[in-house]
Amino acid sequence: MRKEKDEIIELFHSHLVNTEMTVRDGFWDELAQEIPVAYQHRRRMIFLRVAAAASVLLVLAVSSATFWYFSPNQEIEEAFTQIVAANGGTLDGDGVLARPLAQPLKPVLSKPTPKSYGMLKQYTEAEEEESMTVSMSFSFSATIRNESEPRHNREGVWQAKVEGEGEASGVKEETSISQNTKNSDLKKHLWAVKAQVGTTLPADNGTYKMPISVGATVERKLNKYLGVETGIVYSNLRSEGQKLHYLGIPVKMNVTLAETKKWDVYATVGGVADKCIAGAPDNDFKNEPIQLAVTAGVGVRYKINDRLAVFAEPGISHHFKTDSQLATVRTERPTNFNLLCGLRMTY
Repeated sequence: MRKEKDEIIELFHSHLVNTEMTVRDGFWDELAQEIPVAYQHRRRMIFLRVAAAASVLLVLAVSSATFWYFSPNQEIEEAFTQIVAANGGTLDGDGVLARPLAQPLKPVLSKPTPKSYGMLKQYTEAEEEESMTVSMSFSFSATIRNESEPRHNREGVWQAKVEGEGEASGVKEETSISQNTKNSDLKKHLWAVKAQVGTTLPADNGTYKMPISVGATVERKLNKYLGVETGIVYSNLRSEGQKLHYLGIPVKMNVTLAETKKWDVYATVGGVADKCIAGAPDNDFKNEPIQLAVTAGVGVRYKINDRLAVFAEPGISHHFKTDSQLATVRTERPTNFNLLCGLRMTY
C-alpha cells in the first residue's frame, strides 16, 4: 500500500514539475484596482467598531452618574413613613416611636348564679372559660383595627362583632391598599425623558460620512402599551469639503411588545422634520426647505432600577427628496439603516 502511494506521488512530481499557468489579459490591473477598495472597507469596519465602543462607554458613564444622582431615597423614606403612620407610630428624627399595643381587657362578670338576671343567663365553669377565650380573641382583633377600647351598650353588656366580619373588613382594606399602590405606580411612570445619540450608514463608498445625531425627547404613556414621543434632535452631515448642521423634531408612537422585571421590548413608528441651520451657502427655506422622513424600528430597554433604563433602537428611515441643490448622505442613500442608543428616566 505504501509503495502504491509513493508511485502516485512520484507520478505527480514527474508531470507537474516546472508547470506554469498563464493568466488572462488585464488580470493584474483588475487586482491592483480591487486592493484599495478592500483597504477602504477595512478602514470603515474599524471606524464602525470604534464608534460603537465609544457610544456604549458614553451611555454607561451617563447612566452610572444619573443613577447615583437620582437614587430614589426620598420615595423609600415616604413609603416607610406611610407604613409607620398606618400602624400607629410616629417619626422622631431618625428613629421611630411605636404606639404600644392596647392590652386586652378582661370583662368583669359576676360569678354565675343558678338564677338568671336580665340579659345574663346561667353559666357553667366551662362556658365561663369559653367566654374568656372569645373576649381575648376579640381584643386582639380590635388592636389590629386600631380600636383602643371595646364598646359597651347602655346596660353594660359587651358588644362583640362577629369574627368573620372583622376578617372581611381586613381583606377589603388590604385590597384597597393594593389597588391604590398599583394606581400610584402607574401614575408615577406616565412621563419619561430620553437622552439619545445615533448614527446611520455612510454612502458612496465613504464619500458621505456617517452622520452623528444627538437629541433629547419626552415620552408620555397613554396606557400600559401605547406611548407618544417627541423632542428635538441635532444632526451633523459630513462629506468631503462640506459640513451641514440640521435641527429636527421627531414624532413617534411606541408600542410595548413584551415587558419583564428588567427587560422591555417595544416597536416604534413615526416621522421627523429636519431643517438645515448652518453649513449651506444659503440656509433660508427657499434654498434649503424642510426635509421630511419616516422611521420605524424595534427597541430593547434594560431597567437599571425603578426610574432609570438604557435602551437601543435599531431601525430604518426614508428621507423624501427636496428642492435643495446640496448632495448629502440622505440624498445619496434616502433609505438607510440607523441606530439610536441612550438613557431613559421615568417620573
